[in-house]
Amino acid sequence: MIFDTHMHCDYSCDSHMKIAEAVAAAKQQNIGIVITEHWDDDYPTNPSAFMFDVDEYFERFAPYRSDKVLLGIEIGMQKQTTAADEALAGKYPFDYVLASMHCINGRDLYEERCYEGLAKVEAVREFLIDTLANLERHNNFDAFAHIDYMCRYMPYADKELILGEAPELFDQVFKLLIAKEKPLEINTRRLDDAGAMAALLAVYRRYAQLGGKYAVIGSDAHYKEHVGRRMREALGLADEAGLEPVYFRERKMRKMRS
Repeated sequence: MIFDTHMHCDYSCDSHMKIAEAVAAAKQQNIGIVITEHWDDDYPTNPSAFMFDVDEYFERFAPYRSDKVLLGIEIGMQKQTTAADEALAGKYPFDYVLASMHCINGRDLYEERCYEGLAKVEAVREFLIDTLANLERHNNFDAFAHIDYMCRYMPYADKELILGEAPELFDQVFKLLIAKEKPLEINTRRLDDAGAMAALLAVYRRYAQLGGKYAVIGSDAHYKEHVGRRMREALGLADEAGLEPVYFRERKMRKMRS
C-alpha cells in the first residue's frame, strides 16, 4: 500500500487538520497515513510552541490506529536538544520517527532574518554543515525529512538546492545517512514546480549513486486537502532516481510496493 508518511494534526500548533479529517481523506484515496506531530524542543522563537503531551497523544489517537493509520512524530533536531530528542524517541511506541531540520545554529529557517547577511551559497552551506552535525549526534530516528525545507523560505532569486554549490557537503550528509541506513524523504509540497522537480531529481540521484536505496514519501499536510498530494509525482521521482519507496511500522521498514 502507498503511504503518506508525513502530516500534522491536532497536536501540531501550526496544523489546521484534525485526525478524523486526515483519516477520511486517506480512506477516500485508498492510501495509508502516518501522523507525525511536530516536536521541536527549545524552538528559537518560542521554546515550547512545538511540543505536546505525548501520553495524551497516544491515548486520544489509539482508537484510530490500524494497519493504515500509524502514529509517529517529527523531531526537529538541534545540537543542544540531542539527549532529550533521543530519550523521547525511545520512550514511546512510535511507528515512525522522522528527523528534520527547521533551525540552523539557533535561527529559524522559516524567518527571512535567518538569512540576513548571507549569500545563498553561504546559507546552503551553513544548513548542510549544521545538518551534518545534528545527524552525527542523533541516531534514534528512521528517516530524514524535507532536505529542501529551506527552499520554501529563503529570500533568493534561485530557491533551489544545487549540488554544485556544495558538492562535498551534500556527499557527506548523504554518506552519513546511508551509513546509518536512514532513507531520505521525498516531500511532495513543492513537486508542482518543474524547477524544484529537476533540482530534487539531481539531489535524490546523487543519494542513490552514493549507495542510498530507499525513500519515504510525505505530503507534510497541515490541511485535509493536502493529504496524499502529489504522491504520483513523488513515486515517479523515486523511480527516476532509483530509490525504493518505503514506510515504517513499529519502527521497522516496509516496502510500499512489494
